[in-house]
Amino acid sequence: MSPPAEDHDSPWKEALECFFRPFLQLLYPDIEAAIDWNRPVAFLDKELQKIAPTSRNGRRHVDKLARVHFHAGAVRWLLIHVEVQGERETAFPERMFLYYHRIRDHHRQHVISLAVLTDTDPNWRPGRFRETLAGSGVEFRFRTAKLLDLQPRLDELLATDNPFALLAAAQLTAKLVKGGKQRVDNLIGFYRLALKKQLDPETIARLLRFVEWLVALPAEIEPYYTEQMDRLKEENTVPYVSILERKATERGLLQGLEQGMEQGLEQGMERGRVATLSRQLQLKFGPLSDNVRERLDKAGEAELDSWTERILFAETLEGVFGD
Repeated sequence: MSPPAEDHDSPWKEALECFFRPFLQLLYPDIEAAIDWNRPVAFLDKELQKIAPTSRNGRRHVDKLARVHFHAGAVRWLLIHVEVQGERETAFPERMFLYYHRIRDHHRQHVISLAVLTDTDPNWRPGRFRETLAGSGVEFRFRTAKLLDLQPRLDELLATDNPFALLAAAQLTAKLVKGGKQRVDNLIGFYRLALKKQLDPETIARLLRFVEWLVALPAEIEPYYTEQMDRLKEENTVPYVSILERKATERGLLQGLEQGMEQGLEQGMERGRVATLSRQLQLKFGPLSDNVRERLDKAGEAELDSWTERILFAETLEGVFGD
């Protein structure tokens, strides 16, 4: 039986907002240079949800709508629509056009449409939607950046202090490297690099969280991962040790390690599983209601196992919980 498909798209929505300027610096430097960064950037996620086209398969897509101001020219402000696409999809160009049309119609402002392609097919490079009939029609063009094209620049990505470049490198690894221990070694390598960057601790903490999600690890490799994390903590001092310990707490390991008791370890692991699952649900489906949080807190081991498996394939929260 083949392993379940990995969901590499979910972390990108939050990452695009956290690292919006570094994202543009890496993939669309001309746009980054044209923006007046002394003026605030507004993310219009709620408005985007109201006008977003319905997917044919019901799947939520990773998209961001940002309002920015340019330095000069007739355009005082404009909207940048960014969508992350992780697999080849015939309807993708049409969806980009529908987004453009609805955003333009709703806001009556200029729109720049950008797509980030995270798939591994070198031949799939959508960039336009064209529809004509009886001499009437429309042609819409959008810009794309394919992360696969960054593969030859992997060393450069790892060397820069641009946090989004490290995420791009992690995404390439997640798509191309499948071996368990090799994934752990790469993940620890990313952690080690992040800790050496000239970045503030909070940015590094976010980087570690996003990278861990992108480089998904199978459960059977968890002991090896824990061993390598312990070594990494020994190599680093405050404030970065606290960041690594926070990650250990999320995984439910820290309390058990401190107490040296089996019961503490089991309880800590269960709390960590709840925290991790809650975070995954938020990244994939948005903010959680109080009822959902209460359900997670009261869940037993069997329910957590079931929900953790379903989140890989579910298109809705109801699908995760089997409602």
